[in-house]
Amino acid sequence: MLEEIVTHVLCSQRGLEVAGTVRKVDGLPKKVAKARPDVVVLGQDDPPLAAALLEQSPRLKVLAVVEQGQDSWLYGLNPERTRLGALSPARLVRAVQRDARPRGASAWWNR
Repeated sequence: MLEEIVTHVLCSQRGLEVAGTVRKVDGLPKKVAKARPDVVVLGQDDPPLAAALLEQSPRLKVLAVVEQGQDSWLYGLNPERTRLGALSPARLVRAVQRDARPRGASAWWNR
């Protein structure tokens, strides 16, 4: 039923198209490579599958919707650009340390 709701909601939006649905995730990376969608919606949270899909298609977004839509996760490789302004030695060190520190959201990416 969740699949039908998600499909209906997405299809009713201008500029969105549902290219297909798959009941089993076996072979999903090959299907994604062939269809080249912008977004893949999963009916479960599967971080290893999301990571595999993103490795294959870095611009892809993977939306995992679980338990009747009660929880969801959005996976993506987002290029970031943060303005730092004029760099002092201290600001340079802080910027490098901040980027070198693992972030909580990266725990799902075990690559």
